[in-house]
Amino acid sequence: MEKQLSQKVAEESIRSQLSRVPGYLSVKEAAQLIGVSERTIYGYVEAGKLKASRIGSMIVVEAESLRDYERRAPGRVRTRVPPWHVPPENNRAYLTSITARLRPGQGERLVEKLLAIRAHGAHLLPGTAARYIAHDPRCPDEVQIILVWRAALLPPDDEREAALAALRTDLTEVIAWETAQSKESQVVIHA
Repeated sequence: MEKQLSQKVAEESIRSQLSRVPGYLSVKEAAQLIGVSERTIYGYVEAGKLKASRIGSMIVVEAESLRDYERRAPGRVRTRVPPWHVPPENNRAYLTSITARLRPGQGERLVEKLLAIRAHGAHLLPGTAARYIAHDPRCPDEVQIILVWRAALLPPDDEREAALAALRTDLTEVIAWETAQSKESQVVIHA
């Protein structure tokens, strides 16, 4: 027990010293910087995608290697175009489309707010199968929110409206909700 405690103290000492060594990052710091898990960083090191060194029992990532690393898009690359599908009768898909104007000069602030929402795992809107918030560069003062709901997961109307109201409240300083136009549709066919 005492040996394990001593080893942990030694590792903590190394970690604190590493934070002052220029050019190297702990696995935890590297993971936080590129937005992945520590386990993913270890996988990148093992696959040779990131350069790293071992100091005692610790792995440290070369900062330059991390800076130069470009993550590829998640998932696999499609090799064929998916066919059309008709949703099953007992699990229909519904679409909510909301278009609204941004408040003047709030484009950058919108992006900041959306990144904060993502970072905090907020506004997941129970019952949604997909959520999109889009911005058309040709219409810089407009934002579009598209929500895809599945009937099998669809919460009661009041719960769904409360979740949408919370999203509107969180974005009220950047989106002029009084300009919003909303449409509800049932999906007939999808890919």
